[in-house]
This record gives sequence, C-alpha cells and structure tokens, in this order.
Amino acid sequence: MGLIEPYVYKTKDGKKFWLHMKKRGKATLYYFSKDPVGALFNIPRGYEVTKNPRQELPMLKKKVGGLFSNLFKKSPIKKEQTQETK
Repeated sequence: MGLIEPYVYKTKDGKKFWLHMKKRGKATLYYFSKDPVGALFNIPRGYEVTKNPRQELPMLKKKVGGLFSNLFKKSPIKKEQTQETK
C-alpha cells in the first residue's frame, strides 16, 4: 500500500478490520471486514467507531450531541398546552 492507507481498526489481540460501505437502494450500510480490498479511507462524517460489547468487534455509530445539537431538538409539548379550554 502507498502513503495513504484505508481505515483499519486493530483489536487488542492484533486482529485487523477494514471499513467498507455498501449501497442498498437509498440505504448506505457501513461494516468492518477482514478483507482490505475496497476499504474506505476515512470514517464518514457524523459517525464514530465503537466496539460491540458482546463480541468485541468494531462497528460504526452515529455521533450523538455536538456543538449545535440542542438547537434542533424538539421541545416536549405538555398536555395542558395542546388541549383547548372550554
């Protein structure tokens, strides 16, 4: 491989997993594989790599929070506000 290499996740016991992507209709699937052929070079924006607690395998997860996350949250509407007074 050259100077720029695909994204690889290394486990504690030395196993390597490369990040891949598949398009299925409108959905985009990200997954890790032991095969480096066709691997992505970067983690997609808005995602982070986490570890599955049961199998200890890497997986992508959408990031929660951020600088502007509070601006786009919907405020809960109380029942009293939605009911009309008679």
